Amino acid sequence: MDRIKIVSQIIGFIAFFISLIAFHRKDKKKIFQTMALSNLLECIHYVLLGAYSGCATKAIALIRNIIISIKEKNKKLNSIIVLAIFIIGYIIAGILTYDGIFSLLPIITGTIYLVIVWNGDRLRVKKIAFLCSFLWFIYNIYVLSISGITLNVVEMVSLSIAIWNEKRAEKDK
Repeated sequence: MDRIKIVSQIIGFIAFFISLIAFHRKDKKKIFQTMALSNLLECIHYVLLGAYSGCATKAIALIRNIIISIKEKNKKLNSIIVLAIFIIGYIIAGILTYDGIFSLLPIITGTIYLVIVWNGDRLRVKKIAFLCSFLWFIYNIYVLSISGITLNVVEMVSLSIAIWNEKRAEKDK
């Protein structure tokens, strides 16, 4: 493995650990701000791997996370127009970075996740996040992102437990 790939994996693991920290933040705004930092590092990680659709998706996610963290205070940002702009951004990114069917996976997952997170309920977000994590897992295998694969496995296990606990809590009501 050459030096650039090694540096890429190191940056990817730093992004991975930052994303783990984000999930333990109490404040929604701080969660999305911490995820924005993780997204920035993941952009660098994917560029160094030559995985440009992954990079483009994480760049859009970085902007998305910033907007989501401030949209509750600025009602103009909580509009269908802003959501549509993001979706158009994903479509353009998909066209510009197309490099075979696997390169579409990050674009598809970014779009699906955006639509659900924009106004979705907790359980729906968790279920869609699991699906998106699985699709990212496939993409990360394709581009040989060791940190991405690790993150996706941790996410899928964590989300499975969270979904199971939430469904069990609903049955107990």
